[in-house]
Amino acid sequence: MPLPSRQSRETTTRNDGVFRILTVCSGNLCRSPQAEQLLRARIPAAFGRTDIPALQVSSAGTKAFDDDPMDKLAVAEAVRLGIPDTAAHRARRIREPHVEEADLILGMAREHRAAATSLVPRANRRSFTLVEFARIVEALAEGTVESSIAPLGDDGFAAFMRRVVDAAVTARGMMPTPESPSELDVEDPYRLEPGVYRRSADAVDAHVTCISSGLRRLASGR
Repeated sequence: MPLPSRQSRETTTRNDGVFRILTVCSGNLCRSPQAEQLLRARIPAAFGRTDIPALQVSSAGTKAFDDDPMDKLAVAEAVRLGIPDTAAHRARRIREPHVEEADLILGMAREHRAAATSLVPRANRRSFTLVEFARIVEALAEGTVESSIAPLGDDGFAAFMRRVVDAAVTARGMMPTPESPSELDVEDPYRLEPGVYRRSADAVDAHVTCISSGLRRLASGR
């Protein structure tokens, strides 16, 4: 039996009622697993829930070694931020199917966004850095960029999220240009002093919280 084509794999995942987020960093040891874990916790919490079955979040790394455990200092920061399931994480190197199946790709830096889109060029529309997407969602929720996103309705959470991503694609061109492109990146703490791990984790948490609260406002139509 022939393997399904890339297009058919993408179509299947888009039609199964699940919205998939992929977070990406270099080693899949610090930033992207923290973002994965925090998004999985913070988005449902913003909606007053402990879980949203229609939401799946995973992570990968551009230079990762498959099955490596999460960095110990990054684990400590995730635990400090309220994430209990860090021990289950195992690194994986980003591959085409990971990008194909994702409805939203969030790179921890511009290089990670670029790496994802180099694997699957058509994914450029749904690829952002974490910082970039947080800023856009905040602007959409505050109405500082023009958009018309139908709120969460009977068609479900995945359909709502796809509307948000579509709006974010349009809004991206209307956002102010950062003074420095590096403003769109989250600092890499790997093998640096504990203070850098703290600063990087706090940045991931702040942007995830911004995304979560913005989504809740957009979902309610306010």
